[in-house]
Order: sequence, then C-alpha cells, then structure tokens
Amino acid sequence: MLHRWSLWGGRARAAGGAQGRVLELGVGGGANLRHYRRARLLVGVDPSPEALARARQVARGLPFAVALVRARAEALPFAPASFDAVVGTLVFCSVEDPRAALAEVQRALAPHGTLRLVEHILPAHGLQRLFLRLAAPLWSRISRECHVDRETLRTVQAAGWSVEELREHAGGVFIEVVAGPDGGEMEL
Repeated sequence: MLHRWSLWGGRARAAGGAQGRVLELGVGGGANLRHYRRARLLVGVDPSPEALARARQVARGLPFAVALVRARAEALPFAPASFDAVVGTLVFCSVEDPRAALAEVQRALAPHGTLRLVEHILPAHGLQRLFLRLAAPLWSRISRECHVDRETLRTVQAAGWSVEELREHAGGVFIEVVAGPDGGEMEL
C-alpha cells in the first residue's frame, strides 16, 4: 500500500518520462508498467522469480515489447550502452551494493541516457532523520531488504551522476531524481 499512495505521482513521472530502450531495475510485480508511455522496449530486471511471474501477468497487452529478466542491479547481463533510460522506484534501499549497481547502470546506459529514480532516503536533518536512524535496524530485520537510512541521493552524486531534476516529498524522506552520467551538477 505504501507504494501506491506515498509516491506523489513519482511512478508516473519516472516511467512516463522514460523513452526508447528502457531498463527498469527491481521491476517487482510490475507496479510501474502501466505508466510507461514512450518506451519502445522495456526490459525489467528483478532477482525474484515470483515477482517476475506477477510482472508477466501485468505486462500482457502492453503496447510495447517487454522482456523480464532475473538479475540483480549489481550484475546486469547487458552490453554497454544498451539502454536510453534506466528507471528505479524504491530499489536502491534494497540492493546489496548501491555503488556497484550505479556503476552497472552507467555501463548499460547510452552516453546521453538518463537515470530516473523514486526513492526513500535518510533526510538531511530534523526529527525524521533521527526517527529513521533509530528505526533502521528493526526495519531492516522486519523487511529483510529495505534500509531506510541510506543516503541514496549522495550515493548517486558520489558515483559521478549529474542531478538534472530533483523533487522532494514528506520533508525529504522521498525523492524523485533525474540524472545523467556526466555534465554539470545541480546545486542542492
């Protein structure tokens, strides 16, 4: 349910803005699939065979080609420069090695491609930051994957990505990011 009501239209903006050959990281059960408007080909990756089976059901009848592949973001089985856009929603909280995943995305993305993310992050300051820091160990045990205390925006920037667009929601707990692999960096 969190995925449906908390993203302030971020899924539609992230997927709807992706065009051409699109890679979706952590496609899960296919929650983003109905939002793609300009994809010519969509390749969704996820490490869970059960999630991919659900996504296959959602993908039936879409007006563009969809391929679903069992893979982790840290080890993408694609040639360099294979995609025009990469989309991820609520993914980087659960990948084992976010820096390795971002390096793989850079490798798989065409030179002028874009990375489009919707993520929850550890806010820069305030009570929400303190609460998430305190809740993180328990939440990680409960969810078995989600790390609510990751600073994904900083990780993206440290990996050499240039943030072109940034939207914050819920006091900076949720962000939408459009980034490119190089170029001038947006002031934050």
